[in-house]
Amino acid sequence: MSREAFLSAVRDGIARMRQAGPEVTVVHHNDADGLSSAAVLQVALSRAGFSVRRVCIERVHPPVVARIHEQFPSTILYVDLGGQAAPMISEANRGRRFTIILDHHHPQKSTDSEVLNITTEFFGLSGEMDIAASTAAYFFARELDEGNRDLAYLGVLGAVGDCHDRGGRLVKENRRALIEAVEQNHVRIIEEDEGHPFDEVYPERNRGTQGREQYVLTRFGDPLPMPPFAISVTTLGGAGYYMGGPDLGVRLCLEGPFPEAQQRLGELKQIEQAAYEKVLTRLKREGFRETEHIQWFLVGEDFAPMGVKTIGEFCWDIRDADFVDPEKYIVGFQIMDREVPGLGVFDWSLVKVSMRLPSPLEKKILVDHTMPGLSYLVPEAAKTVDGSIDACHDYCAATLISIGREDDLIAAMEELVTGELAADSRRKARP
Repeated sequence: MSREAFLSAVRDGIARMRQAGPEVTVVHHNDADGLSSAAVLQVALSRAGFSVRRVCIERVHPPVVARIHEQFPSTILYVDLGGQAAPMISEANRGRRFTIILDHHHPQKSTDSEVLNITTEFFGLSGEMDIAASTAAYFFARELDEGNRDLAYLGVLGAVGDCHDRGGRLVKENRRALIEAVEQNHVRIIEEDEGHPFDEVYPERNRGTQGREQYVLTRFGDPLPMPPFAISVTTLGGAGYYMGGPDLGVRLCLEGPFPEAQQRLGELKQIEQAAYEKVLTRLKREGFRETEHIQWFLVGEDFAPMGVKTIGEFCWDIRDADFVDPEKYIVGFQIMDREVPGLGVFDWSLVKVSMRLPSPLEKKILVDHTMPGLSYLVPEAAKTVDGSIDACHDYCAATLISIGREDDLIAAMEELVTGELAADSRRKARP
């Protein structure tokens, strides 16, 4: 499979979408990658004459998907989520309307012919570092119309927001979008040995290895360092999920900094900082709950009124802190609100589970391949507690489970890790 096979599938999806009618509902995630993807598709589809509605969700979950397919009669286009949940989406759709899944996570095949799953992994395009959802959305926009080339910078923004540059530079398909954005003077590449005027803003990334790069967004005039700009987009969509943040995040992607977004960011950072300090103080005092390979903690409703994306961001922020065991998986639990903006209230009692990796463990998984990745552990463990599964990478993953099943999930993950390590030991011992 190849990039050309992916683009061929995109063209097929566009042709079927045109036949289905002039309305499209874009369902997207609420981080920088998801909001950049939504921005690309909103502009490109509108330019092509479609009427576009956006629905921002934090997690793909059966009741949420069912309501989407009941409430919106038009074509539905999932982006930056849905690939792994294709069977669930197929069951909710039941052939009623044309549906596209444009994702970059580990996928499963759809079981409904009206659900076209164009997840990049099916075409040999890795969603770990090679292609972000925003880059996939950009290629989709290019196939709609070559004039959408001016949206290349949004592919870069989502890729940086998803940390696809953590190896020092963007590569493969993300780099194609980067070069096109540079050619239009929308993004500037700064080589490591040039120095960087924004080093003090984001000092921990892109340091110490020859060939590393830093990216500056020049699309809106004054140069903006790309990583903190992407963090601002994620903060609006995640921490501000219940406060109109996703809409502001999409606008920020398309317009650059504007007063309302800057004001909301200031408010959200104060809320976030106070909540983080409360949980950090408790963690440092009481420590994690631990198994042999996992360190985990509960925040309950301490992060309210922020969205459940917050628990994943918190786990990422602490992953290399001095009170964190560098050899153990990090797992955090945050209670999920019953409301989904734009879809209404649901009758559930759920907790969002987010997993991240300390850097030494990440190396063992992604480079040395001596520890099992989260894209295997989380889906398998979630099945044992009836958790919903979608959007898992080897280096970060999440699920939704019922409140009260936290210990069961951790026990299932621990059993899987132990089993994988034992199996690996037996393989190595064979003559």
